[in-house]
Amino acid sequence: MRNELYSYSPITSRPPLAFPNGARLAFYVGLNIEHFRIDMPFPGVGSIPDPLSYGWRDYGNRVGVWRLMELFDEVGIRPSAIINSDVCTEYPQIIEAGVQRDWAWVAHGQTNSVFQAAMADEEPEVEARFLKEMFAALDDSLPARPRGWLGPGLSETFATAGMLADHGVDYLLDWCCDDQPFPLNVPGMLSVPYSLDVNDFVLFVSTPGLSGPDYERIVLDQFEQLLEDSATTGRVLALPVHTFIAGQPFRAKYLKRVLREITSTPEVWVCTSDDIADHYRAVRDDLAGAAESG
Repeated sequence: MRNELYSYSPITSRPPLAFPNGARLAFYVGLNIEHFRIDMPFPGVGSIPDPLSYGWRDYGNRVGVWRLMELFDEVGIRPSAIINSDVCTEYPQIIEAGVQRDWAWVAHGQTNSVFQAAMADEEPEVEARFLKEMFAALDDSLPARPRGWLGPGLSETFATAGMLADHGVDYLLDWCCDDQPFPLNVPGMLSVPYSLDVNDFVLFVSTPGLSGPDYERIVLDQFEQLLEDSATTGRVLALPVHTFIAGQPFRAKYLKRVLREITSTPEVWVCTSDDIADHYRAVRDDLAGAAESG
């Protein structure tokens, strides 16, 4: 089966991408704020309730998010808050605090207990109803409907992108295959870079014993290489963090060091995923014209 969602485009064959004010590297933080249902245990765990896994993840909503919020305020970060719609009803204080801070918002399904891919074998109406319910909850709590999407567990069905476009979503974060935004073969839809490789959940959960200093070095290695690469064309550094991972006391200070290093670099545009999508759209026609003339 061929990939019909997007076309192949080597980064070496594209016209140079520039960012505002001469910046070379666009940087955003993707703050994952998630709800897990207590009657749906962590994969591989059979018991209900599952105090170990549920409590670990719920720490993020009770404590971790507030620690990260203070950290972002101190460093001057306006994150892209990636939220399950259940967060709006279960933890409204988090939403209120994010709205006060003018965060950008990215839709992330109803709950991280249900992956979008689980609907692949269902009738299309099942996913359509799921998305309709999700957006209704988001609309009731946020100043504006999110324009971006990250699937729970970075999951989609083949119908997801088109359904999201019908709801006004104009970019996806699920496809971690590029250092730049690019158009998808869905009218009006972009892919904006996200990351698995510097994702705190992936790093700490899949690598037992990984320390805070290890995390700091990994992220800064990613940053330094992308900054070097950006000498010829703009790149995007996405830093996904989870409230129950990076929000733990022994990790937070290393995240703060990373953010201070990156945001103090003159060549970096500190922004949100919304900003990146908007900028790419603004310059896309010029890039296409340069490609044709080249």
